[in-house]
Amino acid sequence: MPDEKSPDHEQASAETESPISGQAGTVSKSILPPAAVLAFVIIALLGVLIVMVLKNGPSVSSSGAADVTALQAEANALRSEYNRERIAMGLRPIEGDSESVEEVAGRLKKDADTLVALAASYQRMLAEKDSELTAHNAEILRAEKLRQSLSAEITRLQGDLQRALVNGSDTDILRRDLADIKAQRDALAAELNESRLKNSGISADDYADLKRQLEETLRAKEFFEARVQELQGALSKAKLFASSENELLPAAVELFRNLRQLENKPDSEISAAYSSLAVQLGANVLKTLNFATGSSALVPADTDAIRNFVAEIPDGDLILAIGYASETGNVDSNRTLSSDRATAAAELISSVKRPGQLTQAVYLGQTDRFSSRIPERNQLVEIWQIRKK
Repeated sequence: MPDEKSPDHEQASAETESPISGQAGTVSKSILPPAAVLAFVIIALLGVLIVMVLKNGPSVSSSGAADVTALQAEANALRSEYNRERIAMGLRPIEGDSESVEEVAGRLKKDADTLVALAASYQRMLAEKDSELTAHNAEILRAEKLRQSLSAEITRLQGDLQRALVNGSDTDILRRDLADIKAQRDALAAELNESRLKNSGISADDYADLKRQLEETLRAKEFFEARVQELQGALSKAKLFASSENELLPAAVELFRNLRQLENKPDSEISAAYSSLAVQLGANVLKTLNFATGSSALVPADTDAIRNFVAEIPDGDLILAIGYASETGNVDSNRTLSSDRATAAAELISSVKRPGQLTQAVYLGQTDRFSSRIPERNQLVEIWQIRKK
């Protein structure tokens, strides 16, 4: 039973409300049947006639009064029929004497509005179902296209399998033919060697000895070639790393001297010196590489950055890697660590640079120039670009 907010005035919208279940639009029994709808219409007409009679008052004729009485009787009969329908639906019957004409007309209007709202709701439901049906049809079409595509692919793969089976039957024959050809080649090679020995007058022992000497010579050649490459690498590394100012390229000497003099200077003076170096020497910092404590290994991000900026540097310019270490730990160990960091950076630069570009590594050892409070910020390598003059 639907909730009723007022015993005197029923809420038609609550009575005729149609909750929709999870099934495809199933409506509960509170929807009025066609007979009830017809009753609504007839009662509405009767209400209009009664209102007209009441407005005309005494001017109504005796025949009109008889008509009104007949209509009233018919209205009472229809109301009784309507109440039976409402009781059958589990709704409260309408009390004829307790409502005025205006209340009846208002309730009928509410019922009509409810029916309109229900019709609109059904239309929306139908539209939603149409959309779902369209989507399902589209999905079915896509599935059918996919099935056809898979069917064609299966047919193609079956054809490939059949051809592979046919070809596989020829594999053994081809292998036998290849083995026969190899045997023929070995026999011809042996016959050729025997013919050479006969024509040259060399015995089989002398030939074997000469062959052994040739193999030893080839092994010695490979050993010396590897040794030469190793020595060349060491020489290249020695040229790449400058252990002192005297081993630096001329373009880097002045920059190295100026940077060495900046130790224990205030930050403002260091910043001014860096700006001056850019103007006087054409030198500027391309990249600062940070290292973990005790490590000289480059991280992947630094490796990618080096590869990128080296490609932009003009030929003839010098790329100088200067290594530093924090003041934590042993001085000699920090000197070695700073040189290893600079060398690691310079080796990578050397591997990706063009022949016309120059590169070198040098170190300045331990420092607190970059941060006196956080030692880890001094574990770095500065990569400078010095423009060709």
